[in-house]
Amino acid sequence: MTATLEQTQADLSRLLESVRRGEDVVITQHGQPVARLTGVAAAVAAPEVDRVRWMEELAELRRRVDTGKYEPSIESILNDDRGD
Repeated sequence: MTATLEQTQADLSRLLESVRRGEDVVITQHGQPVARLTGVAAAVAAPEVDRVRWMEELAELRRRVDTGKYEPSIESILNDDRGD
């Protein structure tokens, strides 16, 4: 579809509906093409995460960075402080 600059300014909503339906709109000024309205491709969904593989990698990372030192949790420190 082709539309003049004046037509585009006057009826952009209608032209955008055409674009949403998959049509390109070439905008002309003084009979020369100056711009094109095209739709935006739908966002590509993130690939499915292989949960099992991800959990295995996380467990491996935890094994590699484990220092063997264990500190009390914040909950146990607060409970001790409160004298529960």
